[in-house]
Formats: sequence, C-alpha cells, structure tokens
Amino acid sequence: MLPLPGEPHPRLPLRDTARRDGPRSALTALHREAGSHTLVCGPAGHVLAPQELVADATRVSLGGQVSARAPARERRLVHALPARLELVALRCSRPRHAGRSADDAVLWLRLGLTQHLMGAVLAHLGERAFGDTPLVRLPATKSALAEVAIALLETESGLRDAPADGPDDTTLLLLHQQVTTMEDTLLRLLGANGLTSSGPGATAHVSRLLADLYAPSVLPREAA
Repeated sequence: MLPLPGEPHPRLPLRDTARRDGPRSALTALHREAGSHTLVCGPAGHVLAPQELVADATRVSLGGQVSARAPARERRLVHALPARLELVALRCSRPRHAGRSADDAVLWLRLGLTQHLMGAVLAHLGERAFGDTPLVRLPATKSALAEVAIALLETESGLRDAPADGPDDTTLLLLHQQVTTMEDTLLRLLGANGLTSSGPGATAHVSRLLADLYAPSVLPREAA
C-alpha cells in the first residue's frame, strides 16, 4: 500500500538528513543505504560521494546490481566545488547488465537539500532590510517563497503517489527539473551570496551536480 500524505515513507530519513545536515551527511546516508563499502552510481556510472567513502569503497551499485569496484577503470571528474566540500565526483565502469537506470533516492535527497537551502535563504533575508522592512517581508519575496513552498509540496506528493517501485524515468526527470527550478528561485533571492562556494548557495550547486550525475539523461522515445 502506498503511503498517504503525512504518513511515514521509507525515504523520509534521507530527506530529513539532507534538510537538517546538508550535502555531506545526506550523501553519506545515500551510499550507506546500499551497504557497507558500496558507492551508488547514477545511470551512466557516475558517483558523487564524500572522500572517505570513496577511499573505503570496494563495491559499486547501479540499478540495484552490486559488483566489485574497478578503480583502474574509473575516471575522476575535475570540479572545484566537490573538492572544496571534501567530496569526490567520478565515473565508474558500468556493469553490462544493470537493472533500472535510476530510482527516487536522489530526488528525495535533493528535496531535503532544497528545504535546507530555503532555511538558509529565510535566515539570510531576515537579516537584511529595504528601508525599515526586512527583505523577507517584501511582497515579491513572499510571493517567490510561497511558490517554492508549494512546489516542494507538489514534488513530495509526486514522489509519494508513485508506484511501489518508484516513479518511472520520465517522471523522475520532470521532478528533477522541478527541483532545479525551485533552487534557481532561491538562488536569485540570495543574490551574490548564492554564487559563492562558501555560502548557502553551495547547497544548490551540489544538488544541481547530483541532477547531472544521477537523473535520467533523456526522456524515453515515446515521451519525446
């Protein structure tokens, strides 16, 4: 039976970890769900994980299929932000007979990261004012935040309403795009602070990288 809105869902701990603790803790939880010493790969074999997990991993999981890791066949991706956050982005060799290309775990993680970012935006705007009015109380700001709040609820509802084995790849891709749109709105509210790797905008940039590495890359032919 599918969980009704408000009822527990098996992915809620992952979302809540991302919302509460940010990217590194959420990524640790994501990979540990697959088992000890295991890295969860995206559809093309890409991985984003904390450095210590990468150093310790002996297996990779793609589409539910676990196989031995082959470090000699891996390629590290050069990206300044993961390195600064002590994360590693790489591409592993893809198993020949992998199962389904993606599931909803990364979407739940990104949902939590967006909630984490929204909290940072509210704190940031609450400390700044236009004249005597805090920025967070300006009509345009309140409208943008309300749109994000509604989209967050819609995205979670879409995940909860999916079949027992999760959304199909078309739905996954559309929901990933919806999360990215929310993050873009929040980044605009941060202004220049959203562009720095040391500011709260880093959360959105990690989330966007997760979408690049883990979301289905193309819509199925029949959906084109």
